[in-house]
Amino acid sequence: MKKQLLYCIILVAVLASCTKEPTIYRLLPAEDAAAIPYHLGDTVKMSNEYNDTVIFLVTYDSIEPIVEEYIWSYVYDSKTSFDPSPYCYGRIVQLRSYTDNTQMKFVVLPEKRFYYLWDHSLDISCQLKGETETVNINNITYENVYLRQECDATTGDVLSQWYYNEEVGLIAVKNKDHSLVRIP
Repeated sequence: MKKQLLYCIILVAVLASCTKEPTIYRLLPAEDAAAIPYHLGDTVKMSNEYNDTVIFLVTYDSIEPIVEEYIWSYVYDSKTSFDPSPYCYGRIVQLRSYTDNTQMKFVVLPEKRFYYLWDHSLDISCQLKGETETVNINNITYENVYLRQECDATTGDVLSQWYYNEEVGLIAVKNKDHSLVRIP
């Protein structure tokens, strides 16, 4: 009887040591989540490169574990395969225009790491901390604006520009062929 009890204790100890530890995600502070001012059902008016009004509707707004291709951290598991494992919570907000069928996606992660994706071949990643500017766009002055520019290394030509403010959201975005400017 003592021998069987000893085998059971050893078996339980071995099995307990093989269990996978729970994944702990970094939480998204409320201040960081608020860096995207849009909420489900909101509408955002923009003017495009043809000076047409494009109305975007917020169709998705969620705080969830992030498992996106650009921020996966791969964890080796016991089956000799790689398993994508999220490492933090993020807020994802998607806007869609049913007029011209374009979409925008905003993602914010802890420490205000920010991702912006636009159907028209533009994706921006930055950290919403530090240096901001005051800009005047369409005779409206915006303060605390984050500006990103991508320039051609050989010619110095501006390939894309992006203006963003945490209180109003996207102010303007422009690439070689397309543009959007906020209409208040």
